[in-house]
Amino acid sequence: MTAYRFKTLRGRLTVQLVTPVVIILLAAGIGGFAYARNRLLDQWNQNIAIRLGWAAQQIEMQLSEPLKLMQMFATIGAAAADADLLEAIVLELEKLPGIIRTDLSWYSRSAEHPIRGAHRESGGNGAPIRFQRGTFAQIRPPEQDQSVGQPAVTIQMALLDAGDTPVGDLSIVIRFDDLVSKITTSDWWQNAMACFADRQSGRIFLSSGQMQGRRQLGESGDPLEAELLGLIGREKMGTLLGPGLPPDRVAGFHRLELFPWALVVFADGETILAPIINFRNGFIIGSAGLLLMTYAVIWFNVERITSTVRHLSSRVKTVAEGNFGEKISVTSRDEIGQLATSFNAMVDGLRERDMIRNTFGQYVDPDFAQHLLNQPETGRLGGRRQEVAVFMADIRGFTPMAESLSPEATIDLLNRYFSAIIPLIQEHRGIIVDFIGDAILVFFEPLGESARKTVERAFRCAVDMQTTMAELSRSLGLLMLPGLKIGIGIDYGAVVVGNIGSETRKKYGIVGACVNAVQRIQGQSEAGETVMSEAAYRLLASQVVKARAISARLKGMSEPVTLYAIQPNAKA
Repeated sequence: MTAYRFKTLRGRLTVQLVTPVVIILLAAGIGGFAYARNRLLDQWNQNIAIRLGWAAQQIEMQLSEPLKLMQMFATIGAAAADADLLEAIVLELEKLPGIIRTDLSWYSRSAEHPIRGAHRESGGNGAPIRFQRGTFAQIRPPEQDQSVGQPAVTIQMALLDAGDTPVGDLSIVIRFDDLVSKITTSDWWQNAMACFADRQSGRIFLSSGQMQGRRQLGESGDPLEAELLGLIGREKMGTLLGPGLPPDRVAGFHRLELFPWALVVFADGETILAPIINFRNGFIIGSAGLLLMTYAVIWFNVERITSTVRHLSSRVKTVAEGNFGEKISVTSRDEIGQLATSFNAMVDGLRERDMIRNTFGQYVDPDFAQHLLNQPETGRLGGRRQEVAVFMADIRGFTPMAESLSPEATIDLLNRYFSAIIPLIQEHRGIIVDFIGDAILVFFEPLGESARKTVERAFRCAVDMQTTMAELSRSLGLLMLPGLKIGIGIDYGAVVVGNIGSETRKKYGIVGACVNAVQRIQGQSEAGETVMSEAAYRLLASQVVKARAISARLKGMSEPVTLYAIQPNAKA
């Protein structure tokens, strides 16, 4: 069987050195992290289960005596109607710690019953109403009791006759603080984020730590609390992990058997899992160091083959001198072959860059330049006939302005002006043909769009330039330079677009009657005004508002032409 041959040196080194190291590190890291994480979470689960179980036991122990007496009341009532014995049980209930009061009520409409307590109606003939059994009806959540001014819990037993018809109620009211006193005074309750919550509604009765003031589990939209609320209604006890590795929070709960409540504790995941986090950080640092050592070995081995790139190095020198020459042949598929391929790609990129620089200069938007380069005929002399929008802008009154300024101030003024308008031209995908003193000649090619869209781009550019002039003039005033106003002319028609010049010196530009006409059209515009030829105006007539129509005889034209000045705030 033929041994597998690597196509690249990097592939061989990766398989032989890096891959085994990475696999070992990943296996050790993931396995160790999972084991330690599970151990720490198990410890926390055991610890919180003990605490919550103890808390539930304390509450149930506190309730055991009253519940036994209530059950005894039900049992004796079923056996015989001994009013004195029943009353004695009620008296014993009232004497228990934490009991606020007992309420015994009958539903019969007979004479008053001799047993103590609050009565809705009583039995007759001085004897207690016979009932067959008692069953616990409900446990109401803590509510403010007016008699003591504190929260209290009510436990109610329904008294039923032989036909399971309610004949009375026995209820006790227990002070809530006494019920949970052993829990709320414990160290773990004081230092934890814990609460008592209703298993069905999630209402919070009592809370500690950062949960103080909370009224409802899940009220903040926390997904961990929402999941917990669903779980405490089904399970006796358990724990939940929040999102993240390690989890940002963990939660534990234990259900009370005698009450429809659950004890809930929240803890910070980073605190619980601090050892595993430290382990993870140390593991990452150690793994990074080991990987660096591995790559150092790779680099050392690669250094032994540097002699094979000398030919490429000599070619790089010739390319740096501007002599691109022919592409070098690629004879292998390893790193040397990849280097040769990359060298050829670099030479192609340099050729393209120089073509952009020499053909289009700095006046063509880079995206538009790339569009032109994608056309095979771009680099050849000659051109094509194309309908375009031609645009010229000129500063009004610049000649006398320049005479009053120093040469440095004049150049500074022009540079600020062109720096403000050139980005606008590029934004609207215009091509700058030439700077004629303080004037700028631009044209807009269709680029696959309709003639109206092309003229619209030119007009939007004019509107943005007029707006920018107002902002520029304010900033020039702060520099003690005069403000600027421009006149703009726009024409639309057929021109020849292409490379003009020779093989050694050429530029991308346009030639045609529109080029001559647009200079004369902008001459008809006033300061801050945009004037359009009739051909351009017809394309946008439904989108712009003319300020005035101009009848002018332009140089080189035998007949007068109609031009249109557009309102300054009009925008296509």
